[in-house]
Amino acid sequence: MIVLKDIGRFEELPERAMHIYKGDLPALHTAITAGWNIEEGIVLSKHTTISPLDLALISQQMEVVKLLVENGVNLNVHQKSGFFSGLFAIARRASSATLQRKVPRWTSTIVRDLALIHRPTMATKINIPLIHELGLDIKLHGGAVLRQAVSDHDYKTLTYLLDQGVNINYNKPDMVYPYGATPLTVAARMGVMSMVKFLVEHGADVTLAEKDGDRPYTIAVSNKHTELADYLKSLEPVDFHNAENKKQELKAYKLTDELVSFLLGDKLRLELAENEYGIGYIDFFTLTDTIQMKVGRQKLLRLSADIDNYSGLQLVWNPKKKGLIGCYDVEHKTYADLCSFAEFITQPELHLVRFLEGELS
Repeated sequence: MIVLKDIGRFEELPERAMHIYKGDLPALHTAITAGWNIEEGIVLSKHTTISPLDLALISQQMEVVKLLVENGVNLNVHQKSGFFSGLFAIARRASSATLQRKVPRWTSTIVRDLALIHRPTMATKINIPLIHELGLDIKLHGGAVLRQAVSDHDYKTLTYLLDQGVNINYNKPDMVYPYGATPLTVAARMGVMSMVKFLVEHGADVTLAEKDGDRPYTIAVSNKHTELADYLKSLEPVDFHNAENKKQELKAYKLTDELVSFLLGDKLRLELAENEYGIGYIDFFTLTDTIQMKVGRQKLLRLSADIDNYSGLQLVWNPKKKGLIGCYDVEHKTYADLCSFAEFITQPELHLVRFLEGELS
């Protein structure tokens, strides 16, 4: 039985994978000379494909790593923890000048995963000093670690990173946070007041929005964290919550008088009739809280704060469809026009079910 850490157990490996696993350099030299693509993933099973470099690192075959590096393997595409776990083990005893020259070029994802290989409480004691030793600038590359520390409620690592000058407003998209979350929007989504206040007190920008337009305040509203929403609202510019300013800002959207009146009112929840999808209600944003967003090249205005049991669905206003509202599925990135707002509020469940059943294009 062959055990690959963080990958799985295998009765056997493909021939090329076995050469890497056993450190068979002559066979690998021959393969490279014959034109082997060292970037191409090796299929280990139906659901598992691994790059040659990942496999060499996980197998702790340093000579194979050196061979791949010397033949120009790309070091900037790896994001899985197995890669960094192997790197961590090898980096401590690396002697190859070629490998050492490459280390400072590796990107922020390496910093993130090196710091998170061990439990967060161990990160500053063990791995962050190693990051410095490897020549990586924690100030420039520690943003992803900081954002993860927020998710982990790890104040110790947060404090350390902020003391090192890491950007508290880091918002680079990655696989975990594809919409460019900031540490503050992560904290707002968790609804943890103490973490939000900690970040604000250390300089977090309450107005910085994610790629879809959500900012900490609107996230708190959507998740019904009322106290948190009130706190964040008190920190935002007054103009953000001025109805007349918002009307001017949204002039190009050509909202109907009926929709504007509804969003300015105090009855922002629609109760739905019983339906097979179990959607009990829709909560709308106030007019000032509506979010301008883009789906592809299309500008839309997000109207709904929350759709019961379907947080990934959003009701939007489509300014190009002459007064129609639409529905956007965030997870599947699908959109469809529904009907006029007047039609929608009479039977909202009918239109949402039609969308969910795929009857609308």
